[in-house]
Formats: sequence, C-alpha cells, structure tokens
Amino acid sequence: MPKVTVQIDPAVCILAANCVGIEPKLFQIAEEPYVELIDATGISHGTEYTFEPSETELEMIEEAVDSCPTRAISMQTAS
Repeated sequence: MPKVTVQIDPAVCILAANCVGIEPKLFQIAEEPYVELIDATGISHGTEYTFEPSETELEMIEEAVDSCPTRAISMQTAS
C-alpha cells in the first residue's frame, strides 16, 4: 500500500466531525477550532499527516473525505 498524505484545511473546517465519527483513530477534535490528525499512538500531527494506511483505513479516509460538508479534508498519494 502506498503512503498517503491527509490534510485538513483549518480555514474551511467547521467541526461537523463527520470524519471523527467515521475514523476516530485518525481524526480528533482537540483544543483547536478544527479537526486534527492523529497517529495510531494518539500523537497529534496537526493538519497534515503522511503514513501508510491499511486497505480498511484507506477506505475510511475516502469515506471521511466524501462526508466532509465543507470539503476541508483532502488525501493525496505521497510520492
């Protein structure tokens, strides 16, 4: 599985938290006024995180991207 980079645009995020409901192991609501990305150990990576997801994680990320009402989440395959 290739690495992917997931990004949150904090200027667009309205904390609808659809992504948190879909994949709480990656998206979290913390003290910032936008969703943050976390790794498997719970360490925050802020608004950008590059990692190698499992097939299931990749499907959940795609669902989270599609569910965001403001399109604040993007995902790109890392090069």
